[in-house]
Amino acid sequence: MSFENSSGMKLTKIMTILAFGAVMVIMANSAHGATVRVSWNPNSEPDLDGYKVYYGTLSGTYTQVIDVGAVTSTDVSNLGEGHTYYFAVTAYDVDGNESGFSNEAFLLIPNSGSDEPGGDTPPITDIVDTDMDGIPDEIEDQWGMDALDPLDSLMDDDGDGVVNLVEYMAGTSPVDATEHPFSDNVLKDIIGELGETVDLSSVNPEGRFSIVPLTNAVPAPVNNAITPSAPGAYLYNVIDSDSSLVYRLRVSVTQQLTVIGAYEPGSFMELADQIFGIRIDIPGDAIVRAVPVGIGNVTPEALSAVEYGDALLFDVLPFGLVLSKPALITVHYEKENPVVQRYDSTSDTWVDVEDVTAADGEVTISTYELGTFRVLSDEAAGGGDTDTPVADDGGSGGGCFIQTAGF
Repeated sequence: MSFENSSGMKLTKIMTILAFGAVMVIMANSAHGATVRVSWNPNSEPDLDGYKVYYGTLSGTYTQVIDVGAVTSTDVSNLGEGHTYYFAVTAYDVDGNESGFSNEAFLLIPNSGSDEPGGDTPPITDIVDTDMDGIPDEIEDQWGMDALDPLDSLMDDDGDGVVNLVEYMAGTSPVDATEHPFSDNVLKDIIGELGETVDLSSVNPEGRFSIVPLTNAVPAPVNNAITPSAPGAYLYNVIDSDSSLVYRLRVSVTQQLTVIGAYEPGSFMELADQIFGIRIDIPGDAIVRAVPVGIGNVTPEALSAVEYGDALLFDVLPFGLVLSKPALITVHYEKENPVVQRYDSTSDTWVDVEDVTAADGEVTISTYELGTFRVLSDEAAGGGDTDTPVADDGGSGGGCFIQTAGF
């Protein structure tokens, strides 16, 4: 029995290719659980220092990690019978830079006595999660989600106040509002600014937790912080000292953060950027958890854009946050016949926002989803275009999972 696949992996400072040609064999079942041997092809980087094996009982959510050093196989013990375990491997260099995860494999541990001597071992199956959002493609297809859009894992398709990823992890349906967990204590949000160090201590007090990038293109934290090189959303798993999942962390980075506030469930929120004339009002029953909310400029020229009547681009953070009740965004914009568009990362295009009113130099937008918006004249809109929000370093920015940051 074997599973073979390969995955291109990028370390924070060095490039590496790790072939996860894993051979996984059930070695034994005992009173303490089963033991599985996992092996993989060696990495050729000269400054390679070792490997880590991550595993758990949920696809894309690894609650256990083993630092195996510079070997290419290890035995994973005490695995519960009747459970399916998911495995992925990372590589790290002598400076401590760690790659993202290899492609995932999983294995069902049979109950004792279920296999006759010499019988077949349960096959290892390749779990396909094309957008690396933690929900397998097969499940996304079943629920009518988009297997190419990582943001939909953080949306609330049935409007019950709990996002799709949390429902998947809880075993409830994200398309049935009558079936949902009673709380959302899995997702955490942090908002940051491009070029500034983003402190992760709010979800990692005293550095007690391990913060693991969700995909191989997301930068690994250093000293409990990251310094993003491009705007967008960065996803991590936060694991405690017992290797149990604590949170799924989303870090939303805007080019220029102008104002930030804290939303509390049950309390109406008004957040205003007085300099650029942007305000957002969020109902008290729009989100079931506490979350930071921010307003940011996509381009430093936003002030002159308002002054001269050209397109105004701005971010409303967190990226991809979907509300159960619509928020109202009010923008100062005096050009006649304004058009409002929101950047759609899936299609890489600007999409017209339909629920918009304009009067007395103010444009009011009703939206269920936060992200990157622009307001421009009807003539300038020209039916919409495919330009993406552009960061200083040339990467796509705004409310998408940016290519340069990995989604």
